[in-house]
Amino acid sequence: MNFALKSLIAAAAFVAASGAANAATNTLTVGGSVTDGNWTLSQLQGSGTLSFSTLLISALNTAGVALGEVAPATLNITTSTNAAGAVKYVSASAAAPVASLTGDFNGSALTVTKVGTSGGATQTTVKNSATTGPGFLSISNINVDLTTKTVFADIDGANGVGKISQYALWTFTGITGATTFNVPNPAVQTTFNSENTITGLFATQATVDNIFTKALALGTVGKAGLTAVNDPTKGGGAGFGSIVSKITVVATPKSIIPAVPEPGTYALMGLGLVGIAAISRRRQAANS
Repeated sequence: MNFALKSLIAAAAFVAASGAANAATNTLTVGGSVTDGNWTLSQLQGSGTLSFSTLLISALNTAGVALGEVAPATLNITTSTNAAGAVKYVSASAAAPVASLTGDFNGSALTVTKVGTSGGATQTTVKNSATTGPGFLSISNINVDLTTKTVFADIDGANGVGKISQYALWTFTGITGATTFNVPNPAVQTTFNSENTITGLFATQATVDNIFTKALALGTVGKAGLTAVNDPTKGGGAGFGSIVSKITVVATPKSIIPAVPEPGTYALMGLGLVGIAAISRRRQAANS
């Protein structure tokens, strides 16, 4: 749900060699670093937050869907209680930590191609007027492909859906924030902080039928609510919702990274120390 595009861009831009003639693709993961040519990219951190649209909240309430977390993502939910004592969702979002970023660099500008996060959310149903029976659907480990405007996720669903790795769950219609970044000159160590928003998440009819409807055992009423969610002419074109990402990445130029001696250099240093010690012993013996 990460997807700090500008920061990702900034980050990946520094991964490739400055001034390289051909585009280079690099992937940075949390806790790791990538060095390519004159730059090292590290300290990737941040999160992507998927906020459910108003129509999706309504559809969840209609079908009596219960939301849960897939660690390390966390849910932020607000509810209200009506006169009959029924609890309904007012808003819901899932924040997942960023896991990786991938970008293409041509020597002067970087274009981010993919952004990934860890964790997600679950949806659970029981038999009621909007369903035909119990259901379950887990959506996690979201990866956004900016080139094809497709959101992929790991799916785990009941009622015969099963587990599907990196299923093309949604496409998106809009994105705010830069998706390219120029390498600064002169080169200095830089910490990049950025925020980007992806809007208009929509699924194919096959996904609505074979993933959401099937896994959650939605009946006629439940499916009608989901169909409204997936209609771009309704709800202001919000679809399933939006993703806001905030990312931080540190880019360090090669010129300020301390050089690490090669193994052979260490060996020569060791021989030098041995020689110095031998000379010192001889001098002590001669003076005694």
